[in-house]
Amino acid sequence: MGKHVPRWIVGLACALVVVMYACNHDMAGKPDAPRGTGQYLPILDRGDGHMMYLMARSTAIDLDWVFDNDLARFGDPWNEPRTVTGRKSIVQPIGPALVWTPLIWVSDAGAAVVNLFGADIPLHGYTLWTQRFVFLSSALFGCGACLLGAWLARRLALGRWAVTYATVGVLLGTSLTYYATYMPSYAHAMDAAVCAAIIAWWARTLGRTDLRRWIIFGVLLGVAALIRVQDFAFGVLVLVELAFTRDKKLVLGGAVALAVALVVFIPQLVEWYVVFGKAFAVPQGPHYTRFGSPMILELLWAPRNGWLVTTPIAYAGLIGLFLLPREHRLVAAGLLAVVVVQIYLNSTIADWWGSASFGQRRLCSVTLPLVVGNAALLTRLRRAKLAWLQHAAVGLVFGALVVTNLTRVWKLRGGKPAPMELEPTCCHGVPGFVEAAYWRLGNPFELPASAIFAVKHGVPLVTWDRIVGDYPLTPPFGAYRDDALHHIHASWKPPGVNRASDGRVLVPILIPQATKLTVTASGACTLRWDGDDVASDFTVTPSVGTHELACEGGGRIETIELELL
Repeated sequence: MGKHVPRWIVGLACALVVVMYACNHDMAGKPDAPRGTGQYLPILDRGDGHMMYLMARSTAIDLDWVFDNDLARFGDPWNEPRTVTGRKSIVQPIGPALVWTPLIWVSDAGAAVVNLFGADIPLHGYTLWTQRFVFLSSALFGCGACLLGAWLARRLALGRWAVTYATVGVLLGTSLTYYATYMPSYAHAMDAAVCAAIIAWWARTLGRTDLRRWIIFGVLLGVAALIRVQDFAFGVLVLVELAFTRDKKLVLGGAVALAVALVVFIPQLVEWYVVFGKAFAVPQGPHYTRFGSPMILELLWAPRNGWLVTTPIAYAGLIGLFLLPREHRLVAAGLLAVVVVQIYLNSTIADWWGSASFGQRRLCSVTLPLVVGNAALLTRLRRAKLAWLQHAAVGLVFGALVVTNLTRVWKLRGGKPAPMELEPTCCHGVPGFVEAAYWRLGNPFELPASAIFAVKHGVPLVTWDRIVGDYPLTPPFGAYRDDALHHIHASWKPPGVNRASDGRVLVPILIPQATKLTVTASGACTLRWDGDDVASDFTVTPSVGTHELACEGGGRIETIELELL
C-alpha cells in the first residue's frame, strides 16, 4: 500500500467529522423564529452547552459576567437561582467561554462586514452565523486530540497501520464523535484536545528539567483546569516521572508548573467571586462529589453510560496500554496513571453517568491514551507474526464498532439529547441467537462487574444490565447546591427486575447519607437489611451501590419510602 495512504485515511476521517458537524441543523425546529425574545430556542447550543455559550456571549458582547440579561433574553430553561451576590448563577466553568470569546469577536466582525451588503445578521452573538463559526472549534478540537495521540503513538514506534486504525477508531468510535459533531456546544472535544496536549508535551520533554518545559506544562495544565477543574489531576504525570527517575529536580519543576497553572486559573477564581461571592466556590454544591464513595464499577461497566460498555474501543485501548514496549514503560505508566485518576474522579461525581450523556462523556479527556493503547494492541498482534489479524481485526471488529457508534450518533443529529435514564443494552431489534445468549450471559462488555454483582447477590448475570444505574431516590440537580441534602423524599415500588427469586429486593443507593426507609409489606414477615434485622421504619447510613432488603416469613415487600435526613 502507498506510503501516504494511512495519512489520507486519517485525513478523510477528520473531514467526515467536519462534514457531520456542518450538516448538523438544530435550531430547535424553528429556524425562522427570532432569537432574543426570552424564549429558549437553542440554535446549535443545548443544555449545559447553552449555559456555557451564554457565558461566552456575556464575556464577548457585554464584557461582563452578569448573566441575568443573557438568561432573560435567550432562555433560562432551568430557572437558574440567584446567588448571595444577587446575580443569576451559571455553574459551568469559565474556560470554554474564554476560548470561544475571540471566536465570537471574529464572527461578529464578519457579520458586520456582510451586513454592509444587506445580510442583516443580528450582532447580539446568538445567531446561526456566530454559533456555526464558534462551534466549528469542537470538530477541530476532536480531530486535534486524536492527531496528537497518533503523533505520540508514532513516537513510540508503534506500527504505521496500527496507528492509523487506532486514530480513526477513536475519532469515529467513541463519545468524542458526538461531542465534536452533533453536540458541539459541550466542551468535551475541547477538553480532549487540551488534555492530549498536556500528555504530548510531557512525553516529548521527558528527561528535561529546564524552566521552559515547566512553564509550558503549567500553562497547559491551567488551561485544562479552566475547562474542567478536575483536569488539575493531569499533574500526576510529574509524580509518575519522579517515581521512575528519582530526579529531585522534578520536585522543583513540578512546583513551578503548579504555580504557573494556578496563575492561569485565576480567571475562574475571579468569575466565582463575582458570581458566587466566594473565590473558592463549589458552584454545583459540596455534595456533588463524594471522594470517599466512588462508583467505579458503575462508571466502567454499568448499562447506564458505563464507559467500557458504551465504548468498547476504550476496552481495547485500556488493554493496549499494558502492551506498550518495555523501553516506553515510563510513558505507559503515565498514560495508565492519567486514566486511573480520571476514572476515580469521575466516579465520585453524584451523576456519574453524566445525566443526558452519549456514553461516558467526561472521559473524553483521556482520548490520547485510547489512541496509543489501541495502536499498541494492534502492533502487538503484528509483532506476534499475525499481521493478517491486524487488518482482519480492524475490518471485523473495529469497523463494526465504528459503524455502530456512527449509527447511534446519527440518530441524535439535529440537537437531539442523549438519553438520561437507564436503558438495558438488549434486546430490541437483535437476532434471536443474540437475545438467547444475552439472557444467559448478559452483556459480555459488562464483565467482570456483572459477574461480581451476580455472585455477591446470587442473581443471574443479566440482572446487572437491568437495574444498575436506576435509583429509587435521585436528588434533582439543584439540590446539590445546598450545604446539605435534607428531606428529599421518594416512594418506590420495586419492579420485578429488582426482585430476587427468594423474595429479596435489590435496592440501588446513590447517596451515602443517613436515610430513613419505611417499608410496606403484604403479610407478616421479618425484615432484614443486608442481613441485619430491622423494623418496618428504620434509618441507615448506606454505602453507595446495591443493598438487599429481605422479607422473610412469607410476606412480600410492596413499597419502600426513602427520605434523606
